[in-house]
Amino acid sequence: MQKKEVLSHPSLGKLPARKVLECIFALSPTGNFLHHHLEEVSTTDSEGEVLYTLTGRPPAAERERCRVIPPMVRQFDAVA
Repeated sequence: MQKKEVLSHPSLGKLPARKVLECIFALSPTGNFLHHHLEEVSTTDSEGEVLYTLTGRPPAAERERCRVIPPMVRQFDAVA
């Protein structure tokens, strides 16, 4: 069974998330995707959940050209 992935956002709270390569996508309450990178979060891996917490660190300079397409919304159905 896949662990539940969650992004802890300072103003939106805990959001369903998915890691794709070195990107973290989270589904906002409005249905839009938030896009962050591994260097912008700290990761806590517990028995049933992977928690990504925004740290305030900026993305690496080379991320400016990141073109990873976010996952389909249906991929969030199991955790929403």
